Amino acid sequence: MRRRVITGVAGGAFIAYVTYMGGTVYDFVYFGITCIAIYELSRVFFDDGFDYGAIVNYLFAIALFIEKATEYRHFFDFFLFLYISMNFLAFVFNKKVDIKKVSEIIFIGTYVVFFMYHMMLMNGSDYVWLVYIIAFGSDTFAYFTGKMFGRHKLYPEVSPNKTIEGALGGIIGCTILSLIYFDYLRINKYIYIIIFSVSASVFSMAGDLAASKIKRENGIKDFGNMLPGHGGILDRFDSVLFVAPIVYYFIQHFL
Repeated sequence: MRRRVITGVAGGAFIAYVTYMGGTVYDFVYFGITCIAIYELSRVFFDDGFDYGAIVNYLFAIALFIEKATEYRHFFDFFLFLYISMNFLAFVFNKKVDIKKVSEIIFIGTYVVFFMYHMMLMNGSDYVWLVYIIAFGSDTFAYFTGKMFGRHKLYPEVSPNKTIEGALGGIIGCTILSLIYFDYLRINKYIYIIIFSVSASVFSMAGDLAASKIKRENGIKDFGNMLPGHGGILDRFDSVLFVAPIVYYFIQHFL
């Protein structure tokens, strides 16, 4: 527990500082987090963090990092087309690449690279803090509410410790925190904010459950051991991956 707390405080302070600073350093840190997550998930699917499938996704991450770091930001759709085309061509012409492998490669590219890319898109925005508030707020409120009031299992086949009461506590806590933060930003579209907060909290829990299901299906406890007491990068950022896109698109289309 002590190592978990120390790692959590130190890691949280580092991410908070990087987010506050923004700029190229922020992009580079999230690019690094993306690459580590690719490595961790590739080891699960391919037994090798530098397998062909992993390399394709490293290249996809590099392309999006370059696209974000330069003025050529309209190149995203082209890079996405290249990425998908490369995978289909590999499936057609490489006998070692079957449909299962292509599916796993694109799963990693979507789940890790594309979802995390939204954190880069929010670089320098006040709204990026919402991702942390929702992801970690939902998790914290769900944990303590579940400990105190949890009676009914949420999804025991995937995560036996999660309860319906804990999930409701996470949603309510997340909504309260979001309302407070939006009030700080002087935004008072309360109906939109409440609908958004509930949806984002559900997405946060879905991200956590998705990671749990991957681990359970592959018989592993953690994705890695980079973060003492927490496991790997994916073990800490599983909720962030799902929350970042919903925050980004809510801000783009409803505020």
